[in-house]
Amino acid sequence: MNTDNSLVYEKAKKAIEKYAMLKKGSKVIVGLSGGADSVCLLHFLNSIKNEYDLTIVSAHINHGIRGDEADNDARFSRELSESLNIEFKLLEVDCIKEAKENNETVEEAGRRIRYEFFSSLADGENSVIATAHNSNDNMETVIFNLTRGASLSGAKGIPPKRENIIRPLIFCSREEIEEYCKGNSLSFVTDSTNLSDDYTRNKIRHLVIPELKRINSNAEAAFSRFSESVRSDAEYLDELAQEAFKKAEINENSYSVSVLNSFHKAIKNRVIFKAIEKFSGETPDSKKIQAVFDCIDGNSKIQLYKNCYAETKNGVLKLFSDVNNICEKKEKIELPEKVFNCEFKGYSIKSELYENISQKVNDLLLDNLIDCDTIYGNLVLRTREEGDKITLRKRNVTKTLKKLFIEENIPKEEREKIPVIADDNGVVWVFGFGVNKKNAKTENTKNILSVKGEKYGFTKNE
Repeated sequence: MNTDNSLVYEKAKKAIEKYAMLKKGSKVIVGLSGGADSVCLLHFLNSIKNEYDLTIVSAHINHGIRGDEADNDARFSRELSESLNIEFKLLEVDCIKEAKENNETVEEAGRRIRYEFFSSLADGENSVIATAHNSNDNMETVIFNLTRGASLSGAKGIPPKRENIIRPLIFCSREEIEEYCKGNSLSFVTDSTNLSDDYTRNKIRHLVIPELKRINSNAEAAFSRFSESVRSDAEYLDELAQEAFKKAEINENSYSVSVLNSFHKAIKNRVIFKAIEKFSGETPDSKKIQAVFDCIDGNSKIQLYKNCYAETKNGVLKLFSDVNNICEKKEKIELPEKVFNCEFKGYSIKSELYENISQKVNDLLLDNLIDCDTIYGNLVLRTREEGDKITLRKRNVTKTLKKLFIEENIPKEEREKIPVIADDNGVVWVFGFGVNKKNAKTENTKNILSVKGEKYGFTKNE
């Protein structure tokens, strides 16, 4: 194994240490496409397996798009994994069908499916997902975002680490990765879609970047330094904006114009961005933010989205909808008994109680099982409330339900109908996402509450 003296090994180890990507005993899910990048990543992680006491699982997805070529890629990925004594997991899916059913582009559906699959394998607190993004990918992303008129956020590029997703190769160039493969006699496959200019990113890859490299042959590294610098600046500004948001907020979705106008434009931009995103669930672009600026200056009313308006009146900026806000009419069902069967906003929610459990429970049901002894006070069935948070058992990341629903692309009108079971300490279980980690069954649990939900005939046991 010829790794110790390679640039890839040096840069990847440095990235792991700088961003604390791995802990001793980590389980690492490696996204393995069969291409040079992912082959390099799998081989590199396997080379440090003993040092970090890693459990490595390779995960490959056949998107059902490229026929025999895709089947060959899956076969190659399996054989490579087996040759390294690494556990191999395969998901076969019709990505085009999924895209149509979810009103997504094929690229969007593919990305969603990939991360859902990886997350399903990353069970446990010490599990991470490793993807093979490199400095070329980062460069392409920054160019793509800037071409669309992105703000500082878009210039941050691809982060080395985000929650439980790590990217050890993010500072390695594609040329360095291919040299690593050559030096270690590693074969790889080539996705034919990457050789065409049909997709925007491939046009950047094949037409734009070669021209930039004529100006600076080390352009990838320059873009990596730029992204790191931007991320640092953006993090600081976001911290300032968070404090500014609290100062400007008068009450729910209402903000003091005089306080907003006292901020530097960079902070004011972020506060307005956060206000729009919080109310509408949409990610506003620069045009929407400028429209609110104009609204503030002109004491006027504007429409931002279908059911999202902004109006300035008497020194107050208010975001509102022309229809009754569902959030203001939340229904609650008290659950004095732990065994219940309820109809709620188009959902059927029921539970079963198992006391003094001693036998092993099917792991597939874990997201649906509540440790009764962790329930504090009374249970209530309701919808999301401001500030609700959950730590998902598999992800081990705490998020507000608002942010979680937005990230999962749940339509705004549906977010306020999703059933939530809570006790006096907060969220216990959420339809479609499962039990809060603090209430999850453990090996010491004796009394279990099993919750199941159905919507329009579709069962969701998560």
